[in-house]
Formats: sequence, structure tokens, C-alpha cells
Amino acid sequence: MRKSCVTIFLIIAIMLSMTACHKQSPTVTPKPSDSVEPTQTDSASPTPAEQPGESISPESTETVSPEEIARLEREQLELQRKEQDKEFYVPLKPLDKTGQKPDGDDVRALYLVDSVLTKNHGSQEQPDWRFVRCEDANVQLYKTYVEALAANNTEKINELKYLQGSLSVLERVIGIILGTEMNAVVLNIKSGDGVITMPMQAECIKQVQTEPARFGDIGYVLNLFKSYGIYTIGRVTSFQDNTLAKYNEYQHAIKNPDGSIWLDDNRSAWVDPFNQWVQKYNIAAAKEAALAGFDEINFDYVRFPEGRRWGAYYTQYMLLHEGKRSDIIIHDFLKDAYEALEPYNVNVSADIFGLVARQWDSEDCIKIGQNWYRITTVVDYICPMIYPSHYSTGWYGFEYPDKNPYGMVLGAMKDSIEKNSAFENPAKIRLWIQDFTAKYLYPADAIYYYGYEQVYGEVRALRELGDFTYMFWNNGVDYNPGKYIFPQDTDKYPLKDGDKDPIGRTPAMAAKEYLSVMSNIYDSNQYMLYVLTPLDARDSDYDIWKDITLPGLKAYKISGYTVNSYIITDDAGKNADVSVTLRYTKGESTEEIYETVIWKTVLENGIWKVYSGF
Repeated sequence: MRKSCVTIFLIIAIMLSMTACHKQSPTVTPKPSDSVEPTQTDSASPTPAEQPGESISPESTETVSPEEIARLEREQLELQRKEQDKEFYVPLKPLDKTGQKPDGDDVRALYLVDSVLTKNHGSQEQPDWRFVRCEDANVQLYKTYVEALAANNTEKINELKYLQGSLSVLERVIGIILGTEMNAVVLNIKSGDGVITMPMQAECIKQVQTEPARFGDIGYVLNLFKSYGIYTIGRVTSFQDNTLAKYNEYQHAIKNPDGSIWLDDNRSAWVDPFNQWVQKYNIAAAKEAALAGFDEINFDYVRFPEGRRWGAYYTQYMLLHEGKRSDIIIHDFLKDAYEALEPYNVNVSADIFGLVARQWDSEDCIKIGQNWYRITTVVDYICPMIYPSHYSTGWYGFEYPDKNPYGMVLGAMKDSIEKNSAFENPAKIRLWIQDFTAKYLYPADAIYYYGYEQVYGEVRALRELGDFTYMFWNNGVDYNPGKYIFPQDTDKYPLKDGDKDPIGRTPAMAAKEYLSVMSNIYDSNQYMLYVLTPLDARDSDYDIWKDITLPGLKAYKISGYTVNSYIITDDAGKNADVSVTLRYTKGESTEEIYETVIWKTVLENGIWKVYSGF
């Protein structure tokens, strides 16, 4: 209301000003001695308004255009935002730059380390960052070379192979993107050490950052990529931030109960995710990147620390922070960030540990502050980091996960699809997958290298499940075009196996999974009853469901069951009846109930769900 009133007053003031600029002709009242009585002829003459062929139009009044009104409203809004946000203030995009969010559903991205874009022509003490060469003629030549590789055109390959050593890495990367199915890049905006890579004007950031930005002209960078139709993602490392942790005598760092600085297993300090100043600082950096023109903001390290030292300290930390669960702190931060970025028409994504796709409300998930159900509802894209080299023996049944990239990605994506199916409007899934060789895992003479077979194995696993979007993590500068030339056969995916969903369950198998959990409910598997129940048959909020519905389900004691058969009941193949024979007791009663019933099942969000009747 206050905003509307101020706007109206401004418009009235402008109109009065415009009216004053049009000077009215003076009105002269004749003196009595000057009065003239009209003659008969004069009286009979028509007045000017009655003269044929003549008309008098009302005096034109200048009005305020819609554009001017919008400009005035924006000025007033910016004044209010500046007063409200203070040192975290970042202006909105200009009115002529607003629009719809870009489409990020089909992104296939390469992560680019900073050195791909810039080189230091100064010293470490006085850096002079300059962009590397990037000429379109060279980019197009390298695109031709990549296309020759795809076509196995030996003559053209031999003609152009000299380009490998004569072009800048940036020219080669763009050529790879143009010549393959890749279409996006991920750039650091706030690096792992907390250094901001682009110029920013928010006062909070200028207080902390002391080094010159590596990407001095971020507009040049973004325009360069967009001139080739490349989608741009700005990566913001959120809470692993040594630069901010050291600022102002470690004011914003995680601290021990005695006030000393807490250090992780690598003796590094972290900023405190509970700290509102820290949260607003990260959101301000994200706004600056959105204002510059990035298509998407990617929050990485949007979690608490991990490792032995954090595991030992976590309980004490919670006591110091009002007992608020860490995963709720991360949820609240991402929710605030999403709402703050909404006016900038930019997509928002969040990176999560791979274990979060596998577990639900586990101790490990809670300690790092990441639970799938708390994140997928507050971002556009949820991004599990599925790097086989990061998994220990036994994950998804593999003794050596790093040597089984196809199987690891297949298992993780199935888990992701299953969990995401539990929500009405979840984020879309986009995995980070491995594009590097983990030499540190092997003896020097037995290194398992990631080349085309391994990289495409990961992509093929996604394709088989109907997913065609991903991001490659490569923290070096090894961008070999041969690794990204994949078969152009996406029309045959996803693979379909009868009535099975992507997890591999038929309606009967979904009913069996549900009953398996009902027969032995415990903390680590109870969420499956929530996941396997259709949306319209339970509360959408997991916490409410757990507090209200779950106790009622636990009242049933299943002593035996048999899943008999099922029949598809509609032409679309999305509904089925399953025959189930049950033996159970309920509540305090010792009377055993033995019955055969028909359970309705539905294919919802790609997964078979069960109307159990319990």
C-alpha cells in the first residue's frame, strides 16, 4: 500500500509539473465603459462553435506512459530494497533485461577451471589477470576437427590434428561443445577458497574481498559463450570459504564452545551456515552473478563439514545453535536464496553428496545438513555428485566402485528417481558425473584411467533411465574431444522392460517391497512407506506424515504375506490391481486376521505406488 501511494504521488507531481509548463492565455474582463451591446446582426450570427466545418477539440493533456510509470516504480522499489538489504544490497536487472527463466532441462555441461579463461601476466603479489585468446576462426576450425573425429574422417583428422597444440584451451573447449552434444559450461563465481572471481558491488563483498577479480570483464565472458548458444552456470561454493572464515578475526567461522576456531580434518576453517550474515553474503554473491547474466546459479558446498572431526563435534555444535537440525538450516538457506533470486529470472541448483541419493534421514545426512526431501522442493535442479572414485567398497554391490562407472551411475540415478517421485513438484535431477582419473587410488603401474569407455558408460546409464542431462566434473584441463563423441541414438532410450518402472519393479514387486518394509519397520527404511504411497493418499509433508500417519502403520504386525498376481487395468498401462494374501494383527489385539485383498497400484512420477488400505 505504501509503495502504491508513493507511486501515485509521484505521478500526480509529474502531471502537475507538465500542466504548469503549458501557460494558459490570460482572461480579460472588460470594463463597463468598454462593453458593447450586440447588434441584431451580431446576435443572429452563429457562435464560433456553431460555424459549419469547424470544431474545437479539448486542449490536449500529456499523460504518463506505462514505461515511465514502470521506471518510477522501479526507482522506488530499489530505494526500499537498498534501505532493507543494507550492505547486502544488489540491484535488480534493468527492466529491459527481465523475462522468463531460461530452459535448463536439457543441459550437458563441462566444468571449466579458472585457468581455462584467464592467465596471470603479473606476479603472485600483484596479479594481472587477462583473458586467453579466443578467436572464432580457431573455434570453427576445432569444431571441424571434432566433427571429423566423430565421422572417423582420417584425411580431415590428419589435416587438422595440429590444432591440438596451437589453440588455447578455451578455443578447444568451445569447439568441443559445438561439435558434440555438450551445450553448457560451469564457471566458478565463488571458488573453493572463497575468492570471488568477478567484479561485485555489494558492500559486504567489497569488505571481504581484497584481491582483483580474475574475470575482470564478466560481460565479455558471458557474451562470448552466449554468442555460441552455450548455457552458463555460475558456481558458488557456499560454506567452505577460507577467505570469509578469516575475515574480521574469524567472526563468521564455525567455533568451538570456548570460542576458538574449529578446524576440519584438513585443518581448514569453515564459515558457519547458521550465521545469517554468512547466508546473506552468499546470496548477495549469487545475485551479483544473476545480475551479470548467468543462466543458472549452482550452490556447491551447501552443507556442513564432513569427516571424523566434524562427527565428533556435531552434537556440541547443535547445542550452541538452539538445537536446530543442520538439514533444516540448509533447507532454510536454499529456500531464502531461491526466493531472493526469483526476481532475477535465473535457475537455481544445489549440489548434494552421493549418499543423499541413497539414504534418508540417516545420521550421515543429518550431520552434513543434506536430506533429499528438504532440498528437492526449494531448487530447480538437484545435483547428486556421483563420482565412482569417491565411494568405498560395497556401494551398489561393487568391490571397486571407481572401476564400475556404468553400474555406479545406474544405481545412483535409480535411487534419485525413486526419492524424487515422492513429491508433487520436485526439482529436476541433474547428476554430476566423473570426467577425471583418480590416480591417488592406485599404484603408479596400475592406474585405472577414465577415457571414452568410462565416460560414455556413465552417460549410457543415464540414457537407459530416460535422463539426458548431466554435468562433467574435471578439475584439470584435460578436455579430450574423443571422450564426448557419443552415439546419436537417443531415440531408443529409455529402455523399457515390460511393466517395470525405472527402478525395475512391476506393480506386484512394488507391493512386495511395501510389505517387506511393513513387516520390519525401522528408522532407516520407514521412509519407503512414504515414497511408495501415492501423493493423494498421504500428507505431502514428510515430517507430518512421520508424526501422524507412521504410528498408525506401525500398529499393524505383519506375520506373513504372499503377493499373488497383478493385472494392468487401463490402456495407458499406469494402473494395476495386485492380489495380496495377508496375515496380521492390529494394535493391542491378538486376533490374527487372514485375508486376500486387491490392492490398487498406480504409476506415479514414473514409479509404481501402492494403495495399501492400511
